[in-house]
Amino acid sequence: MILFLEHHGVTHPGKVRNNNEDSLLVGEGRDETLFVVADGIGGFEAGEVASSITIDVLKDIAPSGSLEDAIREANRRILTAAKGDDRLSGMGTTVVALRFGGTESEPVAEVSHVGDSRAYLLRDGELKPITEDHSLVAELVRSGDLTRDEASEHPQKNLITRALGAEVEVEVDTTVLPIRSGDRFILCSDGLSDMVAETRMLDLLTFSLESPEKAAQALVSSALEAGGTDNVTVVVVDVKEGDTPAEKPRRGDTQEMKAIVLEETDARRHQKSPQGKHAEAGEVERSLVVSIRVLAAVLVLVAIATPFYLWGTSRFFLGFEGGEVVIYQGLPYEPLGYGLYYEVQRTGLKESDIQARYRDPIENHKLYSSKEQVEATVRDLKDQEQTR
Repeated sequence: MILFLEHHGVTHPGKVRNNNEDSLLVGEGRDETLFVVADGIGGFEAGEVASSITIDVLKDIAPSGSLEDAIREANRRILTAAKGDDRLSGMGTTVVALRFGGTESEPVAEVSHVGDSRAYLLRDGELKPITEDHSLVAELVRSGDLTRDEASEHPQKNLITRALGAEVEVEVDTTVLPIRSGDRFILCSDGLSDMVAETRMLDLLTFSLESPEKAAQALVSSALEAGGTDNVTVVVVDVKEGDTPAEKPRRGDTQEMKAIVLEETDARRHQKSPQGKHAEAGEVERSLVVSIRVLAAVLVLVAIATPFYLWGTSRFFLGFEGGEVVIYQGLPYEPLGYGLYYEVQRTGLKESDIQARYRDPIENHKLYSSKEQVEATVRDLKDQEQTR
């Protein structure tokens, strides 16, 4: 008896956008245990180019190749393509990649990611995130200033701090964890995680245990029912024990990888200060914790005021002004009463014409990386209004 993989991937443009900038890889590459979701960002159709470049690079990686090196190579190719074509300027993509390896006695999964596309593990009825978003609100969660639930409702949850195509050098986060029969892995773009709460995802995954296909379809359908304001892509991979299907062998023993779980234990995370004769030391420790939290908050404010502002001058967002949809450039912040944005264009689209299910990206000022991208969204909104 050995472990084998059953999997299924689904992608959908959603209910608002005409084009789909997401791309996925579902075991079709040189390494048949490699699964990838890439969520493109950039000008009209440029995001699709960036995500496709990423998939093309990863599709060619050998089982013994470095996943992080392949992602960095995708970053280089995206930057090169953008420099060679003005229409592709500013394009980028997130990426989350999952592959299986180790040995028959110690099988493992390796997950690498950049951006806010996510990987989850469903094990023993509990859904756990494997990745941490590279985003502003995720930094606030890590510093303790937001809870995970608060972050899911934050108006700037789409403000990512890392993506392929943004910088010459990209930092890739990687986790390696042991696997066992019965594990279910989920990769998704933010078109799912922004629209469907994790508690709802758990319910759908639990009630769709029969096959990865049913689970993936159920998740995508739920995102569409919630409004489908973005492209949505889901890959579900089940780890099972038994005889490998003859037509599609999927063995998790393609390479040796050290099995390391990069998690803090609850005991360490919630460790209390010593008492009794160590009370004074405990007070010092608590003071240090307070000081560190204050410093972290200051650093976050500095980050918003400097590099995020510089980066944000090339961002665009939509807002309502005087009953009309307006395109703005910059970031939707007003620190000390000073706006970090300015009006670019009035669209002629009335606020009263926007259906309730399409208002969220406007009211919460979803960020776009180019004027072409935000204009494409306006065209989609106008098309929706005309078809009512």
